[in-house]
Amino acid sequence: MPNLPEDIVDRIKNLERQVRQLTAYVNTRAAAPARAPAPAAEEGEARPAGPEPEG
Repeated sequence: MPNLPEDIVDRIKNLERQVRQLTAYVNTRAAAPARAPAPAAEEGEARPAGPEPEG
């Protein structure tokens, strides 16, 4: 890279390395099991806010 300070070059190399590591992690990580969709709430019923309970 022409005329760039060495610290900038080092930072770019570190970012490239991190991208490669993250890409490898995402591609080798086991897929999470699919979750079934939540049943629709009846009219007048309020659905709880937040994630559905496991089970």
